[in-house]
Amino acid sequence: MKRKFISFLLCAAMAVTALSGCGGSDPEEEAKSKAAAEGEAGTESAGGTTGTEGVFTYAIGGDTGNTLNPLTADDRWGLMTCHLLYTPPYYIYADGTIDYILAESMEPSEDGLTYTMKLKDGLKWSDGEPLTADDIIYTYEEQNKQTENLFIDGKPIELNKVDDRTVEFKLPAVCASVMELLSSEASILPKHFFEGKNSFDINMLEEKVVGAGPYVLEEYQTGQHLKFTKNPNYANGEAKIDTIVYRIIENDDTATLALQNGEIDAWIGLPDMLDPYQENDSFNITNYSEGRVAYMRLNPKSPNMADKSYREGILYAMNREEIMTAAYTDKEFFELGYSFLPPNNSYYSEDVEKWDQDLDKAKELTADGPKALKLCYIEEDTVQTNQALTIQAELKAIGIEVELAGMNQAAYMNVAYDNENTEYDIYLGGYVMGVDPDIYSSLFVSTKDNMINYDNKEIDKLFADGNATLDEAERKSIYNEVQKKISEEAIIYPFGSNLRSLVTSARVGGLEEAKFVPIYTFGDLSKLELK
Repeated sequence: MKRKFISFLLCAAMAVTALSGCGGSDPEEEAKSKAAAEGEAGTESAGGTTGTEGVFTYAIGGDTGNTLNPLTADDRWGLMTCHLLYTPPYYIYADGTIDYILAESMEPSEDGLTYTMKLKDGLKWSDGEPLTADDIIYTYEEQNKQTENLFIDGKPIELNKVDDRTVEFKLPAVCASVMELLSSEASILPKHFFEGKNSFDINMLEEKVVGAGPYVLEEYQTGQHLKFTKNPNYANGEAKIDTIVYRIIENDDTATLALQNGEIDAWIGLPDMLDPYQENDSFNITNYSEGRVAYMRLNPKSPNMADKSYREGILYAMNREEIMTAAYTDKEFFELGYSFLPPNNSYYSEDVEKWDQDLDKAKELTADGPKALKLCYIEEDTVQTNQALTIQAELKAIGIEVELAGMNQAAYMNVAYDNENTEYDIYLGGYVMGVDPDIYSSLFVSTKDNMINYDNKEIDKLFADGNATLDEAERKSIYNEVQKKISEEAIIYPFGSNLRSLVTSARVGGLEEAKFVPIYTFGDLSKLELK
């Protein structure tokens, strides 16, 4: 199993936008027609009357599918659903703040080799059954059966039950990232529900989902919506909004019309679609960072990319500002970045090879190399399409023709995860990871997921060294070196980090209390309220 956040966000910007109609049709009329077909304002088609008291409706850009697996969910909509239904013991925000949810505390021993988790008293699952240390141990052990992402120095963390509220985590070696590792990899699962089931798949059309998140699933209608009602047993307190509806609207023209008509309360919009909401008292726009890194990567398995000098020439042809402007319209919505770490990460360094555009160098280094390349991206993603067109033009300027190989998300995932694929020379993508720099090791380390698909023992060792010390200055020095080495390999070319723009109706409150986070939009939807 790929690390959840990697497998989801390597594939796309995930502001997935279905392309508007073409030919002689009128896009505005099409949008109106689709909105009408999906349900007029005030109807029950979205699983509840939108705009009425106690119902918050959020437009999502794709269907989760009726099968939910909380251990393997890896697309934005599936992860958002899991975030409502399940919860980790604690959540670490980008600023390092820890929100204890199921856990009351997580304390390290003096030698850093034992962490003791104390659960809150009186925890219950949504079905009323007690939530105990047995559930904690069950969840982490099931994770270890499917992936080595929780392994340290090649060995699993040992879990010991002290009592019903206390679990000890025995580390095989010092691990600086263990707090985040144990949080990001585990939304706790009910042992009494899954044990003996022989599968973590849940059919949402037929099965009642048992969780410990702020909401429980009441209804799922394929291609239409997911409806959730508040969980009275939620550890952080009962939610302020009675009902949450994720309404599936794949077309952005349809979604923005639905928002203006009062059919939905929230929608993620691309920069060029925000005009109707600017300086409009009926709506609020919040631009926030997910710490996402957008990038282009060169496929080292492709014969065309075997020569490092040629790869350097390709990168010298690039202009990241042009690429990001094509994707996000205005500098207000993005920040350029030069490292595999996002610019808002405390370990981020610009002391790396930036590959600033130099067309003379680019022509010189690619002169004897291939003159035709193939670029793979997700065709329904407007952001990636614009990036691909810009890259195509920049490489044409140095005499290289680029074939744009757009494909749907599922097809892209199959290709991007095939580390032996030689058909495509360039991939577009993006990822959201976490706070600690070691979390990013899954992208590059040959013994882990190695999603960038490059085997370099020196980089493997640097990541291992950085995670094996608790000395902050030493870690900083090591990860500075990691960033330099990875940039010099001319395999990955980061563009930078983009903002997401959430548009909400004015009646939605508690946005700051719910806290904006990567992927899920809100850290804790129980804090949202309707005015």
